[in-house]
Amino acid sequence: MKYILNSREMKQCDMRTIEHYGIPSMVLMERAALSVVSFLHEKELHQKKIGILCGGGNNGADGLAIARLLYLEGAKVTVFQSKDASHKSQENKKQFDICNNYGIKISDDLADILTCEVVLDALFGIGLSRDITGENAQLLEKVNAIQAFRLAVDMPSGISADDGTVLGTAFMADATVTFAFAKVGQMVYPGKKYCGQLVVAPIGIEECSLTDRRLPCKMYTGEELAQLPKAAEDDHKGSRGKVLVIAGSEEMAGAAYLASMSAMISGAGMVKIYTHRCNRDILLTRFPEAIVVCYDKWNEKQLLEQMAWADVIAIGPGIGQSSVAENLVKTTLENAAVPMVVDADALNILAKHMDWLKKPHTEMVITPHLGEMARLTGSPLMYVTDHKIALAQEFAIDYQVICVLKDAATIVSVPYEATYINGSGCGAMATAGSGDVLTGLITGLVAQNISPETAAALGVYVHGLAGETVAKQQGSLSVCASDLLMGIKEIYRKEGR
Repeated sequence: MKYILNSREMKQCDMRTIEHYGIPSMVLMERAALSVVSFLHEKELHQKKIGILCGGGNNGADGLAIARLLYLEGAKVTVFQSKDASHKSQENKKQFDICNNYGIKISDDLADILTCEVVLDALFGIGLSRDITGENAQLLEKVNAIQAFRLAVDMPSGISADDGTVLGTAFMADATVTFAFAKVGQMVYPGKKYCGQLVVAPIGIEECSLTDRRLPCKMYTGEELAQLPKAAEDDHKGSRGKVLVIAGSEEMAGAAYLASMSAMISGAGMVKIYTHRCNRDILLTRFPEAIVVCYDKWNEKQLLEQMAWADVIAIGPGIGQSSVAENLVKTTLENAAVPMVVDADALNILAKHMDWLKKPHTEMVITPHLGEMARLTGSPLMYVTDHKIALAQEFAIDYQVICVLKDAATIVSVPYEATYINGSGCGAMATAGSGDVLTGLITGLVAQNISPETAAALGVYVHGLAGETVAKQQGSLSVCASDLLMGIKEIYRKEGR
């Protein structure tokens, strides 16, 4: 597990390293510059014609230090310093003077940069909080248009380090070398797209410099797969948990199948599907291991009997938004004595009855995509897109739920705990039914005595790895949600589960 910092947290770490531990700013800057030069060597780019865009802040100072190191190696390096760099930081002034002492040419003529084979962006860094406009915007647009390898130093200029939004326009990097920690804006879209390959370079700023009482965001790195449940020799179907999946309305058997099968292959011992009678035959044919209990009309007594049997409940996939579906959701929320995973149509019903969520309820994981989150919060979709992390965190606290906000980089927010940003997955997973598989996976993990908060983050991570696995096997565009089930099996096999 690794921390992911926003701009404020990173600045605090930087200052604590300098002031408390006594490492001079120029030493950290030198290590940062060396890490970028090392990356250029690894990519065999150091002997090409290199242009460096430098601003007047410490990010520009990093760029000037890189220019010096390359120059002393004999590289063909050109430095462009933006016109608004007249107000230089102290470190920038020092690096500028050093470059002058070595006779390194620093120009404000962009034409020299546009002929370079490699362009480094050291204009603004992580501290940018305003839109890039005017000459700087034109500069970035011109650089983005040339045929060159584009490398961002710490952060692509124009991308918010806090939430990944584009501030007017932004540098489109092929790779980004960031320092000490990944930044939030590099892990969520659209910022992640602008970063290209992300390399986190250690420069001497460590976790001990984190001082904020508020926990930074985190991401899984692979070792967390050790938390996946293991089969014991004395296991039986009852010991691995009983899952109730309330899913599928008339002619909507697919969602019920995907969610319930996913729960089973994640390791749950028994899976019961509570669904409309018209889905009975297809579910029993596709999934004979499941117990299928059916309804024709609303039957509260029958539902409560099924709920009393379960160790964990999933509700929502394909249930529709009829009066029966509303009764299913309301009754489940009011009477559940075990953890719940709430998804899909159940969330759309909740959006009309948010007061239901304000009432006392058992541990609950909700799994909205951005559109469902817009309905739950009453916010425009664009606002949700631009404020994903903050909204997930606020919703989790306000309603005391674990919020899994699904996106290309899914966010898992737990009340008063660290927020997870998922780094696994790929575009192949943008297919109908993928969310149903995730719901079942999280539910199956909870059934095996994994805490809902851990199951949510771990489930999202495994789900993404499953997508990556099947995409490698058969290509991205041909992946279906049912293929993700095979991907989950493969992840379990690799982990010896």
